[in-house]
Amino acid sequence: MVAAVLVAIALVDAALAGFRAATGRNGRIRKRAFYRTAMRRGLVIGAAVLAGLTVVLGAVLVTAPDPGTRYAELARTGSTMLWIIGPFAAVVLVTLAGYAVLPRRPATFLILLGLGPLTLLRPWVTGAAGATAAWTAPNAPAAACAILAVAGVLTVELLVHRRWYREPA
Repeated sequence: MVAAVLVAIALVDAALAGFRAATGRNGRIRKRAFYRTAMRRGLVIGAAVLAGLTVVLGAVLVTAPDPGTRYAELARTGSTMLWIIGPFAAVVLVTLAGYAVLPRRPATFLILLGLGPLTLLRPWVTGAAGATAAWTAPNAPAAACAILAVAGVLTVELLVHRRWYREPA
């Protein structure tokens, strides 16, 4: 359950990373298709990063003396991350839902008041979740997996930006 929730949060974050990487790169008034493509690109990169993390986690489990115990340790470390990232992700989702259902002016105010500062806090909250999970992890492999997961999530936007939305030379 913990892994599924973390994966879902990471994939939504990856789609939003694609959106953030594309923001301000298109002068057209109607940008819905452009942003949809950008979000798809972020989702693809995020899924690739998660696939790589899955391979690492699989190797950590397979090489463990007791895979069941190692899985429980990884799940406990993931739970620590979820206690920090979960409330943040919930606030972001509520803000996005408000944007979708409220009239234009309150929705715009909600985005400016909520999502703008939350976007700035995102890397700090993600880093704090990884650092806390690594610090409280029961062993080095679980700590390393937490740090690797955070590094992967924070790299998605950079990868999308460099691949598709780099400034022209």
